[in-house]
Amino acid sequence: MAGKLAGRIALITGAAEGIGAAAARRFAAAGATVVVSDVNLEGARALAESLGPPAFALPLDVCREDAWRAALAEIQRTCGRLDVLVNNAGGSGSGSIEELDYERYRAAMQLNVDSVFLGCKLAIELMKAHGGSIVNVSSIHGIRAASYAVAYSAAKGAVRLLTKAVALHCAERGYRIRCNSIHPGYILTRQMREWVESSEDPEATMAALLAKHPIGFLGEPEDVAAGILFLASDDARFMTGAELVVDGGFSLV
Repeated sequence: MAGKLAGRIALITGAAEGIGAAAARRFAAAGATVVVSDVNLEGARALAESLGPPAFALPLDVCREDAWRAALAEIQRTCGRLDVLVNNAGGSGSGSIEELDYERYRAAMQLNVDSVFLGCKLAIELMKAHGGSIVNVSSIHGIRAASYAVAYSAAKGAVRLLTKAVALHCAERGYRIRCNSIHPGYILTRQMREWVESSEDPEATMAALLAKHPIGFLGEPEDVAAGILFLASDDARFMTGAELVVDGGFSLV
């Protein structure tokens, strides 16, 4: 793994914990300068410090265009370029079509897909002169819908096709920017553990989740981070507009 991203500048959103933090650790081990970004700046700074120089933290509310512009301007000023963007930040959009009100639906869309649009659009400006790689973190529910998460399914499905449109745009213009999506199954992040524990019957909830994954266990953030590193690196140089499914077989049943 060492050296796969040597000399590259990588921005990871939502990187203070979970999948984003695992990706940051993988990228740092692979030689990248990692920009750890999050609305939780304290958490982002703690992770960047643990990675050591040249990693550093930046505040980034991915729902705000001005925040994106400020973060990318700082990367340009500090590093002179951007080689990799991982659009990882996101959140839940639970609720069925009858349960979910429009305000919560719009908030979920803004966090999970509008943010990816902004990241791709603005990062291309920094990448198009020298090429780069964009990895968009979608979900298995971007491929298989969940009736109990209508907004999340809609948003992550949009990320899947947005990724393909960006990939085609960059290829048509000769930018040498690859753009791929990754689709995790249910991953044992802090948020997911808290969601399970808050259910009426945590044991039954966990059993139901396990039953959805034929491999027999749930993934860890590091499992997804390995796929993100692959897509970001030259190992995936002939992949663009592709979707990498990391779901323990969820999509097979």
